[in-house]
Amino acid sequence: MRLFRWMRGELETPRLILRRWKRQDFDAYMSIVSDPQVMIPAGCRPAETLQAAAAAFSRDLHNEDCFAIAVKATGEVVGRIKYQSDLRRFQVNSLSVGYELRRDCWGRGYMPEALRAMVTHAFEQKKVDVMAISHYAGNFRSQRVIEKCGFKLEGVVPWACRRCDGQICDDVCYSILRADYFAERQ
Repeated sequence: MRLFRWMRGELETPRLILRRWKRQDFDAYMSIVSDPQVMIPAGCRPAETLQAAAAAFSRDLHNEDCFAIAVKATGEVVGRIKYQSDLRRFQVNSLSVGYELRRDCWGRGYMPEALRAMVTHAFEQKKVDVMAISHYAGNFRSQRVIEKCGFKLEGVVPWACRRCDGQICDDVCYSILRADYFAERQ
């Protein structure tokens, strides 16, 4: 059974639509990117000014690999998910994925649903050979999402990054290989 549908540049899941950002989404976008409890664990500096949020929004608005996560029943935008370069692999057909979800929507299963759609789309439409993802050690919410979606632990890079809050974090790395993705689907 297909868990998502790709139409007109949108991914549709049972409860969500992953779609390109629209100008009228700015307020919802701002509520996501300005929340330190959402952004810092994701490794991003929260937007502290309207100008910083507007600059980030402009980049995402024009990024065809960045999607607003909208609840299908209401159209409400609750998160952001995007394909990114896989910085750990060179000359390999791979992508990484990053995401943030509005804090009041945590625990509803939205992010695993959105991430599964992105993984399926990456392997079946974009034809990647590897999907990668990581989280900072201690980000147990992301760890659960990643593990629910079938990513396999590759390892931990100790002292991988100094976050915007000054904390030096280990990076916990995962991937799904194309062969494993299709073997699991059978």
